[in-house]
Amino acid sequence: MKTEDIKIGNGSKKVPRRRIGFDTIGSIAVIDSDGKDAQDAAQGIMKTHKNILTVLSKGGPVKGRYRKRKYTYVMGKKSYQTTHRENGASFLLDLRQVYFSPRLAYERKRIVDLSKDGERVVVMFSGIGPFAIEIAKKNKNSIVVGIEMNREGQKYALKNRELNKTLNFIPVLGDAGKPSRKYFGFADRILMPLPMDSERFLDAAFKIAGERCIIHYYAFVEDGGKEALEKIKKLCREKRRRFKLIGIREVRPYSSLISEIVIDFSISTIGKKKSA
Repeated sequence: MKTEDIKIGNGSKKVPRRRIGFDTIGSIAVIDSDGKDAQDAAQGIMKTHKNILTVLSKGGPVKGRYRKRKYTYVMGKKSYQTTHRENGASFLLDLRQVYFSPRLAYERKRIVDLSKDGERVVVMFSGIGPFAIEIAKKNKNSIVVGIEMNREGQKYALKNRELNKTLNFIPVLGDAGKPSRKYFGFADRILMPLPMDSERFLDAAFKIAGERCIIHYYAFVEDGGKEALEKIKKLCREKRRRFKLIGIREVRPYSSLISEIVIDFSISTIGKKKSA
């Protein structure tokens, strides 16, 4: 779901009208503002969006190994837990305990559309399960493994597996950088949705990859992805893997200079047939 805007101010010279953006996560609206502006924005949101029961404001950036963010209560029901619906799936979550971005709904749908029934998929840093569950829901004959080290994320992933009846989704509590040996060579498709640090986990992804595997690698970049692409190619040479670029696309602008991109590429073992 894209960010919406709400207008505040009365339009006078002293109080000119201005827009404040907000994200909708289930019945919660999240605004990037505080003080009087936050109160005015919350009143406007709750007046025009009857599905919104709670308004929170961001209390700082996403940070830490679990990618958590602090939130400040503004208006409505004082709750941080909600059920968010997108792409035919439902996700229970507590915003204080786990990472979730509704702005990635289109990207999740794009990956689901690329996935094929019967694939073995690994989602590294899987959180509450949005990528994994949406893939598993569409592809009933696929096995989708989600690796997440946040116990709260794992707890909600298990609840969301039951909520969506996706028993072909296997939530694994653990460090994606140290995958279990039973998953070595397992995957036909790997997702790496950790744009601030995916490079550090490429070696683990190559261990998980089967003889032919498609990888979706996310990164924050300033150069359109040229440097990240060269690092991937270099690792392919070191690991004796054949590399094929499928495409590079911008997922979303992150700042005036930085974008989040995804590099879709395939790797195959040297001596084996190239992946389709």
